[in-house]
Amino acid sequence: MPLAWTNPPAGTQSFALLLSTIPTPGTVKYDWVLYNIPPSTTSLAKDSFLVGTTGLGDDGPGLTYDPPCSQGPGAKVYTWTLYALSGTPTFAVPATQVTGTIVSSTIASLTLASASINLSYSRVQATAPGSGTNCVYVRNSTTVAKSGTTSVNCDGTYAYVSSLAMTTDQTMNGITSTNLQVPTTQNFLGANGWKIPTSPILAQSPTSVASGPIGVAINGIPIFNPCVQNGNCTAASGDTKGEGQLDICNGHAGRADDYHYHAAPLCLMAGQSTNYWNTHPVGWLLDGFGVFGYNNADGSTPSRDSCGGTTISGAQVPSGYPYTYAYHVINTFPYITNNCISGVPSPDLPNQGSKYHPMRQPPVTPFNDTNMTLTTDPTDGYQVLQFTSAIAFTTNETGSDSYPNAPGTYQIRYKQVTGSALTTLLAANKNATATACWNFQFVDSTGKTTQPSVSYCR
Repeated sequence: MPLAWTNPPAGTQSFALLLSTIPTPGTVKYDWVLYNIPPSTTSLAKDSFLVGTTGLGDDGPGLTYDPPCSQGPGAKVYTWTLYALSGTPTFAVPATQVTGTIVSSTIASLTLASASINLSYSRVQATAPGSGTNCVYVRNSTTVAKSGTTSVNCDGTYAYVSSLAMTTDQTMNGITSTNLQVPTTQNFLGANGWKIPTSPILAQSPTSVASGPIGVAINGIPIFNPCVQNGNCTAASGDTKGEGQLDICNGHAGRADDYHYHAAPLCLMAGQSTNYWNTHPVGWLLDGFGVFGYNNADGSTPSRDSCGGTTISGAQVPSGYPYTYAYHVINTFPYITNNCISGVPSPDLPNQGSKYHPMRQPPVTPFNDTNMTLTTDPTDGYQVLQFTSAIAFTTNETGSDSYPNAPGTYQIRYKQVTGSALTTLLAANKNATATACWNFQFVDSTGKTTQPSVSYCR
């Protein structure tokens, strides 16, 4: 829900917001942990994206908003508390470990004032949103993905798989054909989450998917078809993996500086045994059917149809899986689906592009590279995409400029902007609809700047 406030006390340097509940007497649980909110902020819209810094909630993996999911009879009280702070809190633990409890104790000495609102809700298990068997199965499938930021809400039609589309896996490593896009957080939150039908049905004929996302992995990373950007492809032409565009996880950064998979999400799957994924979904396609490992639940080889799915029965059906149709990954083209899906698609399929908001022109015409890695500079927190090119190449910032680069090793350094610097950037007319910005730097192997530093927002 949207929140708004007025009249912060003099000296306010930042805000923090905590959503808490008391599931049992004597305990406190936090479902939304947000701090470093700029002092000029006066409201948070529904499904707010990258305003402030998100901490670790108690109901889900990763740094994300956790939809409240208290169980048991009786009314549960949820409390939103906004704190006006005299400074910016600092923590003794890494940002990935900052919990509501840590924020609450840290900001106690910085709090100038606070305001709270309460919501009381009594859950009727039989009719509560998200209590249906199919919804629970989708939600439970995401809990094993500890490297993502995924949460699941449901209504009577869809499971909304929400995330920031980021993972702690070592992405971008090993790419040998690149357009120099980088992975940044995406707004797949709340109503903008991926709509997975909870009562899927097979269509009379398959739906073609020439490009774009066809589903979402359980860690919140979108799944695309096997093709390069220009559409339909075969194993001989246009295969992203075959052309060296994918990293060791089978993903790469797209034109919205997003990260997505085009084949089996190998780094995600490495967290469990190979047989585990035969009985547990690694993802969900936009027709509502699950994507499983290389074999059926009983170990038999799936009989893949024209779209890459198969009808399953008896021991082939994973325990608890509520459907009799499933997709499976393979290590050869087309990897998951053959440019189509078999079920009736959710509205996300024809409107898939509306979820993406590119913040810059494609920086380069794709070219071959070696030794690509993505790391974090421990001295300043910048993400560092490093690569080597054996040939000269040209980059751009705005689409109308150009910067020639000789063969050699280069780094693209980028970092999300926070605090007063973010407030200044968002005040610019060109960023009127933006909510998040990143600083970019471009250097060669000696640290020499190869094109001007720039900030991009979306």
